Amino acid sequence: IILNTGKEKVDVLSLKKPNDLRIVRGGAISMIFQEPMASFAPAITIGDQMVEQLLIHTEMTKAEAKEHSIEMLARVGIPEPARRFGQYAFEFSGGMRQRAMIAMALSTRPKLLIADEPTTALDVTIQAQVIDLMKDLVDEFHMAILFITHDLGVIAQTADRVAVMYLGELVETGEVRHVIREPHHPYTQGLL
Repeated sequence: IILNTGKEKVDVLSLKKPNDLRIVRGGAISMIFQEPMASFAPAITIGDQMVEQLLIHTEMTKAEAKEHSIEMLARVGIPEPARRFGQYAFEFSGGMRQRAMIAMALSTRPKLLIADEPTTALDVTIQAQVIDLMKDLVDEFHMAILFITHDLGVIAQTADRVAVMYLGELVETGEVRHVIREPHHPYTQGLL
């Protein structure tokens, strides 16, 4: 898999050294985890975690990283972002934690965003807001997104192409509208 980081093209599957992986992971490739409460360090503020990532993956100063983090929290719709910057994950609602996870993942302007069940634990209203937000940010940041989900409704709203896996095997691929309209594999049919 070749990833154009903006500075160079990198075959991400050939990276072996921990330092090389660290440059790509969290920088050129970011991830939104299924359960943000388990992904944030509980004893470190959301803001400090965002700043740390930016200091590792960008050339920002600490002050610039703080300002950028607050801007990203605002961009994803977190109210009072300067105040929220100094709070811990447990002080956020589920939807706000997910938005903070998105802000953190996108703060380095990755080329690829991996989203693992990003809307699973959210109510329908918040789920729709998160999907709309992610679509807007993907367009704005000119990046690719890989959704990992069991919810083909989410895929229908967000993706151009779909790959269906069953028992660790790829069983069906294609344009979303074709796979949803004419699923070939029984597992895909069951998802619908």
